[in-house]
Amino acid sequence: MKKIYLFFALANILLAVSFSLTDYFWFFFPISLFILILVSLNDKKPIRLNAQRLFTFHDISYGILTGTILYGIFFIAYLLLKVIPLPLITFVGELYLIVGPNSWWHYFVLVLIIIPGEEIFWRRYIQSKLVEKYGMLIGVMAGGCLYALAHMWTGNPMLVAAAATAGVVWGALYVWKNSLTLVIISHLVFDLWLLVIIPLNF
Repeated sequence: MKKIYLFFALANILLAVSFSLTDYFWFFFPISLFILILVSLNDKKPIRLNAQRLFTFHDISYGILTGTILYGIFFIAYLLLKVIPLPLITFVGELYLIVGPNSWWHYFVLVLIIIPGEEIFWRRYIQSKLVEKYGMLIGVMAGGCLYALAHMWTGNPMLVAAAATAGVVWGALYVWKNSLTLVIISHLVFDLWLLVIIPLNF
């Protein structure tokens, strides 16, 4: 378990650098996720939960469905934020200025490195170790909390809350359906809605 917390500390350092140097976010963040992929794959214990299986119709259909439902939840929450007399909506706009892709290669690294990297590190490695140690419920909740805490370096409470919500959803989906491929597709579909189809900055 000590290795988990060391890797969690490393993730915080990498994300702190990425989110602090906003002008270079799209340079440092993919590198950070690539490093986290490498350290998480340096686990001598064999990958389980069918993490190496190929794409199946089940993975694709559940991934599209869950990614779309999760986006729908965020969409409704965004509409509520627009009518609540609190300055929370400004944090959403600030978030898009930092993490919103605006170049073709941003989408390239998002699909090939960032999304798979987050699921490999946070769900396949960190959460799986926590589930093994503390059980499914606590492991999923703890994994979601650690995922959210690593995003506190943005200083954006909306991103921390969003990471906590999505982390628990993808974590629960991972242990329920035993498929890393499925959660990667779900994450990809969610980001497609959030960043391309209907961004929540209207």
